[in-house]
Amino acid sequence: MKITEMQAYKRLEEGFKEKGYSRGKKDNMRIYFWDSAKCSPDNLMPGHYVDAIKYGKIKLRDVPERYRTRGFFLHTLSGAFEDIVKYVKENPKMFDRKFFKDHIATDYYSLEFELNDFEYMPIEYIDEEMVACAMFKAIDMRYVERRGECDDWFYSVYRRKPEVLSQDLYILGARCFAEKRNGKNRFLNITPEKYRTPEFYFALCIQNRTPVMEDIPEDVLTTKFLVRLLNDSSENIECFSKKALERKIPMMGVGTIECWKATIINDGYQIKNIPLNDERVEFFLSRYDKDSFEYEYGFKDHYKKYLRKKNSIPEPKNDAYELAGMLTLVGAMAGMKQDDAISLGNEVMIDATNRQTMLPIHYMYPVPASYSKRYDREEYLLEIYKKVGIFIVKEADYYYYNAILPEDISIVQNSHGYWVKDSKGNELIHYYDRGHFYDRTVQVDQINVKL
Repeated sequence: MKITEMQAYKRLEEGFKEKGYSRGKKDNMRIYFWDSAKCSPDNLMPGHYVDAIKYGKIKLRDVPERYRTRGFFLHTLSGAFEDIVKYVKENPKMFDRKFFKDHIATDYYSLEFELNDFEYMPIEYIDEEMVACAMFKAIDMRYVERRGECDDWFYSVYRRKPEVLSQDLYILGARCFAEKRNGKNRFLNITPEKYRTPEFYFALCIQNRTPVMEDIPEDVLTTKFLVRLLNDSSENIECFSKKALERKIPMMGVGTIECWKATIINDGYQIKNIPLNDERVEFFLSRYDKDSFEYEYGFKDHYKKYLRKKNSIPEPKNDAYELAGMLTLVGAMAGMKQDDAISLGNEVMIDATNRQTMLPIHYMYPVPASYSKRYDREEYLLEIYKKVGIFIVKEADYYYYNAILPEDISIVQNSHGYWVKDSKGNELIHYYDRGHFYDRTVQVDQINVKL
């Protein structure tokens, strides 16, 4: 469900129009690049000073009075610049109610940081219209501009003037801001009991990737509530509690089954959002083959992590990767050019990876049709290694296995990567290792061996 389709959003929007409220006007002043060597008083505009402020090149004290225009402050006022916030607080007559509405419309930083607009604007400006403007902007930022969430303003209003926060604002806030982190749900904790309705809890669960359902009262978690959540989107399974996952619900054509089973049947890709156990693994594999999209992109990596945890197998450590990154940083700090610093890190990474005894984990192409139901791509590659007598010891890192080569097998470098060859010079397996340490790709891209 899109947030604009929620009843709370529609009620807020309708009430906003009926009461004659209006949103602020976005300021479109042009921002110019500040170059201290080229900028002179003759060619400066307020937009130059905006750029200089935002990139920390100057402070407010360096901006002449004639350039401290309304537009300048609309683009620079932010909790990140305490000197500008201080100036606004000390000159309230210059910054009226319309300024703050326009600031919310112009710059989403108006709603972020502890020093957001609602933390210091005159308290009489904080009313139903202003907080609605803020909520609309927060929603636009998250779902239209895709810039993340900004919830600091809501907590400022809660501290300074909680009576202007309506039930619909709390419902929309539950959709936008409420996440459970480190065992705590900050937004839920400030929500008045009278507003914690089934509609609120439903909004809390939509597209929420944290375990918020753990804090929902049992009398709210009816079968109808859970079914409605899954009908809204299979992705909502991610916030389900352990108990809710096992709740049995009716499914057309199947009967009454657990929520997790219904989700896997309806959308196998969502297995990545369901905690695994042996029963769930078995059920998934009974429905999706190893050459399926669901297996490759939803199940495989999730299953490997499950097996590691179940069998107390430590995650592989990419020591060469970490060393390369560290040396790149050292090179950059020493004044090396970016490309030279990266090359330094890559050389160390390559030297640290002994390819005579290491082979790739990943295969680039689909498994041949005759084996695709039996093996996934990694399993197929392991069978190829076994076929030529290569013994795989363990995963060395996220790219390579530690491997023991038989005497008649060698690894030869060419212009495109590396060939695994036999004693007669036959080219058996080809792989490559490309990219900088931060976007590295290691894959087998050619196999001339048949099982």
